[in-house]
Amino acid sequence: MKGDPPNIIIGSSFEEIGFVDFIINILPCIFLFCVPITLVLVCRIYRHYLKSTDMIELDHSKLRQTYPIYDEPRLMIAGTVTSFVILMFFLHPVHHKDTAWIALIGAFVTIAFTNPHDVQDALRNHVEWDTLLFFAGLFVLVEVCAAMGLLSAIGDALASYIQDQDESKQLAVAITLIIWVSAITSAFLDNIPYTATMIPVVQILADQLPDTLPLKTLAWALSLGACLGGNGTILGASANIVTVGISTNKGFEISFLNFLYPGMLTMFVTVAIANIYMLVVYVWI
Repeated sequence: MKGDPPNIIIGSSFEEIGFVDFIINILPCIFLFCVPITLVLVCRIYRHYLKSTDMIELDHSKLRQTYPIYDEPRLMIAGTVTSFVILMFFLHPVHHKDTAWIALIGAFVTIAFTNPHDVQDALRNHVEWDTLLFFAGLFVLVEVCAAMGLLSAIGDALASYIQDQDESKQLAVAITLIIWVSAITSAFLDNIPYTATMIPVVQILADQLPDTLPLKTLAWALSLGACLGGNGTILGASANIVTVGISTNKGFEISFLNFLYPGMLTMFVTVAIANIYMLVVYVWI
């Protein structure tokens, strides 16, 4: 759930879905199928760069000098709080508290105990206010679209198309449609606003066809489609933009076209695997 912003949005929007649910339903598909296939594809694409006769020896002492630990007590406090927050995520089925509140409380406890005399500096210089304000404005925009009826129109159109199918095929059509539309859209439009926009649509589909379209199954299709689709281009996910920025600063420039071929190839293969996985697990079995 915490691995990608779209998953955070999905988990925070549906009370029926918790941290453990993501591990049970999403983790097997990613780790057992998508990650190994992606590794094979990347090694195949960049096989000419992976040929080396000598292994590079790492100088551990130089690494310690370059990246020293300046304050071990604060590191222990931050690590303890982080471990407690992750434990509370796993215990979500027991306490049923929103994971966003747990993370927020953990952040404030960390600030209070590691920087108690200069909280303002920590809040001013070490909190990503731009990202938080972006999410705040985004959800306002989504709510405006919902009030104007745009999301209802999209949901009604999808529900109408799915409802026209045979009842035995409705779930399979819905899974395939949501995964591929999410993947292709997220490849060219950042998957964060797309996921936020699709949350009410998924809810409308589940409400209109509750007997054939379980909410959780549609949520997993949206999660896999948006997250895997974000690998298609640089613009698809925030992690891609950050990675390209770091690479450029280190002198290794990655253009949009350089990223496009391996990104789109990986995206199509992994999305196809995710689609088959969901059909097998939620429809055919």
